[in-house]
Amino acid sequence: MKGVYWDTSALVKLYAKEADSVDYRNVMLGQTERVVISHLHRIEVYYALSMKEVRSEIQTGAAKSLFSLFEKHMSAGVYWEIPIGYDVVAAARKALDVNLSATSPVALRTLDGLHIGAMLAAKVSKLVTADKRMMDAACALGIQCISP
Repeated sequence: MKGVYWDTSALVKLYAKEADSVDYRNVMLGQTERVVISHLHRIEVYYALSMKEVRSEIQTGAAKSLFSLFEKHMSAGVYWEIPIGYDVVAAARKALDVNLSATSPVALRTLDGLHIGAMLAAKVSKLVTADKRMMDAACALGIQCISP
């Protein structure tokens, strides 16, 4: 599938202002391929925004309204969503095995592995992430990593 997978760490920057949010917005605006996410984003974005509110990084009440905007974007087809099934789980296991057997092993976390598994199962070969460990793991698998 043609598209660019946006990890939660990068996607949240489009909804809640961070120091580098403008850089990620520019990547999104310049992107000509489909924006791809997975079912995991439906909960991870909610958690990330809620934690930003708890840490007072966004205003009280903002998490729910920002998540509502994300859901509107989902409904409007802004993102193409990969469902999580056995194919994704199998690809995630393979991603971990490859990373652990690499010359410089990357200790891939479970949710990052599932994100990468979703990419591999859907044959998406490009990733936007702000997460260094996930980027290292993805690069070890031959995935093209995009960072502003």
